Amino acid sequence: MGFLIAPLWHDGRPKGCPTPGMALVPTPTHRQPIVAVFGSSTVREPDAAWRDAHVLGGELARRGVATMTGGYGGAMAAASRGAHEAGGHVIGVTVDLFARRGAVNPCVRDRVHTPDSFEPLRHLVHSADGFVAAAGSIGTLTEVFLVWTMVSVEGREPAPIVLMGPQWHEWLAVHRGPAFVPERLHAFVEVADTPALAAQAVVDGIARARGAGVAAAARQPTPA
Repeated sequence: MGFLIAPLWHDGRPKGCPTPGMALVPTPTHRQPIVAVFGSSTVREPDAAWRDAHVLGGELARRGVATMTGGYGGAMAAASRGAHEAGGHVIGVTVDLFARRGAVNPCVRDRVHTPDSFEPLRHLVHSADGFVAAAGSIGTLTEVFLVWTMVSVEGREPAPIVLMGPQWHEWLAVHRGPAFVPERLHAFVEVADTPALAAQAVVDGIARARGAGVAAAARQPTPA
């Protein structure tokens, strides 16, 4: 266990970005909200999935949130570039196992490097304020199921989980039912068909989750 991390947020705004977005969700002044983006590492610029991830990164930045990915290529690089181009902050969570994939994508401004393949999942799951999953394969599905499980069993604070793209409707339908994922657990995820809708859904979800947390804290009895 253990990882190296550069300083993140100090005043709620991206460091070194010329046109940071205006924060649209309540947030402590020391840290901007972070959205973890999951997606395939194999998609390339001509692919629709790459373009969607790129647009998503820009949409997140313009809504005032930082983008956190696995830090390498494919959808991770696309979302990172989109966020960076829109003046947003980009965090990459990397691991020794995937060093052979090449250098960290150049839009990463804060890198969290971990020695084993479980620590990146731990960091992504527990550090992000919300999650968006783009199209992907078994790695993306692993991340989705892990986050879904941790949120549903209250293994971390409440957080929105948004599945981006119409293909997720069919995927959820296949997994719906008593033999797979019970109906009550589907309340923890939502599908957004476009990058703009996904960005807005996750930002709205972060605002709701933070509001619920503040309300819950206010209901705690005052020590005598």
